[in-house]
Amino acid sequence: MCRWIFKWPVEVGPVEVGKGRRVSARAVVILWAALAAASLQQGCARRAENPSKDGEEEDPTAVVSRVERGPVRFDVSLQPKSPRLSDEPVLTLTIRAAAGVEVEKPPFGEAVGDFLVRDFHEPLPEKQDKVTILRQQYTLEPVRAGTLAIDPITVKFVDRRTAGSPSHHQIQSEALTVEVSTVLGDEAPSLSGLRPAASPVALPTPPSRSLIWVGLVALALGVVAVAALWWRKRRVNEPALSPAELAWLELERLVAADLAAADIKAYYGELTGVVRRFIERSTGIRAPEQTTEEFLQAIARDHSFAAPSSQRLAAFLQAADLVKFAGYQPARHDIEESFTRAQQFIGLEREVGTEAAE
Repeated sequence: MCRWIFKWPVEVGPVEVGKGRRVSARAVVILWAALAAASLQQGCARRAENPSKDGEEEDPTAVVSRVERGPVRFDVSLQPKSPRLSDEPVLTLTIRAAAGVEVEKPPFGEAVGDFLVRDFHEPLPEKQDKVTILRQQYTLEPVRAGTLAIDPITVKFVDRRTAGSPSHHQIQSEALTVEVSTVLGDEAPSLSGLRPAASPVALPTPPSRSLIWVGLVALALGVVAVAALWWRKRRVNEPALSPAELAWLELERLVAADLAAADIKAYYGELTGVVRRFIERSTGIRAPEQTTEEFLQAIARDHSFAAPSSQRLAAFLQAADLVKFAGYQPARHDIEESFTRAQQFIGLEREVGTEAAE
């Protein structure tokens, strides 16, 4: 409500105006009342156009910084004013500028201090009468508990309202300080709330050491018995290969290795080794540990092979010794013939039985 106080003159008499002209007291009162009414109307209109800043209530749950310079007002608020470490406070920048003022908004993420920017939102500018309102909103996350600060933020603006050259200015907010508490805050447990220590509990009687040893021995015997049964069953289920079958497998591996092209001495050594191991498995003669002469004499005494077979074996071993020890380089057909003799000798089991019968 607009109130105006006027001081009326104690005595109102005729007033002289100009040369010899006098105005009555009634005319003076009427003129005074008209001027007072006009002033009252103009004053109330000005108050309606420019409301008082005190009428704008600040949010009690936020920390606010408000600065004003000329045609620009800059508000910075952080809500809530006492955040927890798990909260995401909202930082709001509000710029109010009069018409004809060009505002340069602050750079993104300026002066957030010990906060991380989780989200950013910039609403469209608003118009209220002749004032432009710009806003920026940041959703922040504190990185630690304790006292954290939002540094001062600077807003630059250009005043183009005058006819002359534009004037450049800037306005800076105050720093905001908040106290960030932990997630629990006042609900953190205290040692005073703990129950007193309980009375000692008697330990159970430990088992006898003899029982422990008996159990371990029984367990070990059980494991050994199971392993023995498994091994026996495996040997029963897997029939053993005959000496001839083992020799044939060794010959196949020798061919696959193609050792004859790489090292002819090593090839003949492996080839004669296959034959010697076959004879050892078939007759029990320690063939791999004897020289060729000793080996042939042992075969002659054993009578496991007929004379023709023993002669072919002697020719095979002596030809191989020439390559292994005398440096002889066999031709391709010699190599193939030696391999064929080894195959024939390994397959002589039935022939041995037939010749022995004759």
